[in-house]
Amino acid sequence: MEENKYIGEIIDFDFKGLGMTKVDGLPVFLDGGVIGDQVEFLITKKKKNFCKGKILNIIKKSKDRVNSPCPYFKDCGGCDFLNLSDEMELKWKEEDVNKNLEKIAGLDIKVDEVLDSPEKNHYRNNMQFQVRDGVIGLYGKNSKDIVAIKNCLMQRDKANEVLQIMWRYKKLKDLKRIGIRTNYKGEVLLILVTRDGEVEIKDVLPDLIGAGVKSIYLNYNSGDKFHYSREFEKIYGEDFIEEKLLDINYKISPESFFQINRLATEKLYKKAIEFLDPRAEDKIYDLYCGVGSISLSVAKRGAQVIGIEIVDRAVDDARINAENNNIQARFVKGAAEEVIEKLWEEEKISPNKIIVDPPRKGLDEKLVDFLKENPVERLVYISCNPATQARDLKSLKGVYRVEKVALVNLFPNTAHAETVALLSKLNTEHHLDIEIGEDELSEIDFSKDATYGEIKKFVLDKYGLKVSSLYIAQVKRKHGLIERENYNISKKENQRVPNCPEEKEKAIEDALEYFGMIKKISKIENFKIKT
Repeated sequence: MEENKYIGEIIDFDFKGLGMTKVDGLPVFLDGGVIGDQVEFLITKKKKNFCKGKILNIIKKSKDRVNSPCPYFKDCGGCDFLNLSDEMELKWKEEDVNKNLEKIAGLDIKVDEVLDSPEKNHYRNNMQFQVRDGVIGLYGKNSKDIVAIKNCLMQRDKANEVLQIMWRYKKLKDLKRIGIRTNYKGEVLLILVTRDGEVEIKDVLPDLIGAGVKSIYLNYNSGDKFHYSREFEKIYGEDFIEEKLLDINYKISPESFFQINRLATEKLYKKAIEFLDPRAEDKIYDLYCGVGSISLSVAKRGAQVIGIEIVDRAVDDARINAENNNIQARFVKGAAEEVIEKLWEEEKISPNKIIVDPPRKGLDEKLVDFLKENPVERLVYISCNPATQARDLKSLKGVYRVEKVALVNLFPNTAHAETVALLSKLNTEHHLDIEIGEDELSEIDFSKDATYGEIKKFVLDKYGLKVSSLYIAQVKRKHGLIERENYNISKKENQRVPNCPEEKEKAIEDALEYFGMIKKISKIENFKIKT
């Protein structure tokens, strides 16, 4: 065997769907490998803890290897598992989630239920294609090269019809990206991204209308970021298209977040609602609520629901969706970790149940702390990234117990999966009465790290003052109690962070002293002393 050439068996996938084998105990990641394949491969790059390689020859094919139905699969980076059987895809995703729960979260729990997607192909209702030098396509595997795509197996047929029309567009070179959103009725919202200037579409407009395009927007984006900018301009048709989910209609505007797989999403939301068990007497927060798709499904069952979302347009759409469907729900704009504290403390709206559906990065650390300080009866956590979900579940241990985890195959043919976890508040009311002798007092350290909720309650009860987590963090930092950075940094650029007023600073210091966090407690109370 030549130097750097090896023979091995694919034993696992990484989070990107790359096949993994090992050489001298070191992981080697190989594009296109399927678990069970015996392959001859070349190591192309060596790192300290892993290697990258290229398959030269498949010596023996895995029983789970299938022929890809997509002509672009070898080069396109859009799909990971088109060469893998459906059975192995689901099995691996379940094992991967279980691994995260054990190794990251430290939990002795496994996936209770796996819900497969009703559709494996043509399920996507939202796609973005890159445009470069007059070529429309998707990024290649592990590269920024554009693979020309004229028909995508993952998006709806109507979207492919629109894609083919755009290939005939005479001024294609003026575009940077093309977004195609479709709904259950086959209607299309088209987004044309340009670096600057206007775009003339007269030559293809009649064909686009004939293909079901109801709305066309321009988006101005001079940078190289993949996401849309906030500058949208409608140049044709309706303001939005409508999508339906669990018999509720939703307004979808260009930048609104909505799950890409409608039928699988219905399975996901049914399971989440089952976990939440909403009742008429419940007060429920829906954090990262988007256009209100979960909020309205829950509110429809009679519960009082408040949805919180940072994207302004999505909140506007959520309010219109509630009105159009005649469902009572409230939607608030802002970051979840900031709005929840304001509602809880200033408006005295304390929920007994919360549902969260954060982006891939997971929950904000400040929000995790708030959920620990103010535990609710039920917490339902939906995630598109099981690894960050597992990280957050670990942080919530000690306050919540993870009861169940379900996996939904929301993204067939990719390495991605959606999970939903049910957490319940631990019963912390159990206690023991103990007697302590005077000679034992000197050996006990009464100091402890009080929660933010305990500090706030102490200050409110004793001084009648309301203090924020930010003020507490500032005072703790002053006394050398190191805090996470995001307590002291504004989410907005160039925005001044307010300093804690002196009156509140003194009150917080008193609380820290009371809880033994800045000096030893000199007065011992509430103990029965043996004499």
